[in-house]
Amino acid sequence: MDNTGYRSLLTYIKQEIRIDGALYKERPFKRRIKLRMRYTETGSYSEYLYYLRKNSEEMKLLKDALTINVTRFFRNRSTFEYLERLIKEKFVLKQKYVSILSVGCSSGEEAYTMGLILNNLKSMYNIDYSILGIDVDEIIIAKAKLGKYNDFSMKEIRKSEVKKYFDESENIYSLKEQFKKSVKFRIMDIKSFSEMKRLGRYDIILCRNVLIYFSKEFQEMIMKVFHEMLNPDGVLVLGKIEIIMGTFRNYYAIISKQERIYKKIGH
Repeated sequence: MDNTGYRSLLTYIKQEIRIDGALYKERPFKRRIKLRMRYTETGSYSEYLYYLRKNSEEMKLLKDALTINVTRFFRNRSTFEYLERLIKEKFVLKQKYVSILSVGCSSGEEAYTMGLILNNLKSMYNIDYSILGIDVDEIIIAKAKLGKYNDFSMKEIRKSEVKKYFDESENIYSLKEQFKKSVKFRIMDIKSFSEMKRLGRYDIILCRNVLIYFSKEFQEMIMKVFHEMLNPDGVLVLGKIEIIMGTFRNYYAIISKQERIYKKIGH
């Protein structure tokens, strides 16, 4: 089964692109590697490792495969509609500032979606806010800062919203500058817990469809980090197929089971 070759490949991947395969669920992690093996027509992990050492461009492609970036504006729209109501009730009417962190922000659609929501609330309630999107992939962060998108990113956004928020040219949608400037982006590896904590505290942390790729042990560790980073009664948003596991079920109360939205409890 080429177990020695697989271990050597994991060591090389960790060394070259700082992705630790031991923290991920093994089957999906291997599946993504094997996809690249098929494209490169390599028959074993050892052979693929040899190919990687000789082809720097393949390492970039492998990194893209291992850090899957699938996102859209208003993806799972019901979640954002629920969040808008929650922000209005929980934060806007009680405080004049809302801080939001988008974890695994990819090319920025989620963070910008939150920016559009907060921009609308700001015009009505005169509040202020900050939004930070983080991702390990420097190329995808550069794309997020650019704010230009294709049809795929726009599948769940209404035509009226496209017209209001974007300039369109030859099937490229450029987010208007006044909506871009309120959202910041930063390269960050969520596996670096000390660096994560230095980002400060937040009222809302979104980490949707990120944890499904990680091991149960890592999921529990990052839940502790999120708990420390959230302000009292802060809100954590997970993906539709993700749940809080293990001992940390005692540290978060369910706000919406359907939308996977939780409230921090305890200290």
